[in-house]
Amino acid sequence: MTPHTDPRPEARVAAEWWANKLAGTGHHPLLQKRFTREQADRFAIALAMLINDRLSGEMWPDLALTIQVDYGLHPVLADAARRAGLLVGMYDLPMRTAMRINAGRVTVSEGYRAPEEVVWTA
Repeated sequence: MTPHTDPRPEARVAAEWWANKLAGTGHHPLLQKRFTREQADRFAIALAMLINDRLSGEMWPDLALTIQVDYGLHPVLADAARRAGLLVGMYDLPMRTAMRINAGRVTVSEGYRAPEEVVWTA
């Protein structure tokens, strides 16, 4: 991806969803850090770029990209946090959450056995 390429809508929507969770109240108030909106925005920018890079692979759009938090951060979330200069742990984002990013559709199952909800469709 070139520096002037805007991320695909799927990447932007997915990254913003995770950033909103990072800036919001968490499921573990004793353990979750409070991130500012500015920090969450930096995280969203880095995450959108990383997701976009993965969506640009030769398997896209045939296969979905799945990003999860379950006893640890998915590598793409950890890398986005590092690039944003943040120390993000598994309690800072909703545990047992799985997001699926398909061409034209982003869904998420937030929490253990939670139903899949549509975050965005084209």
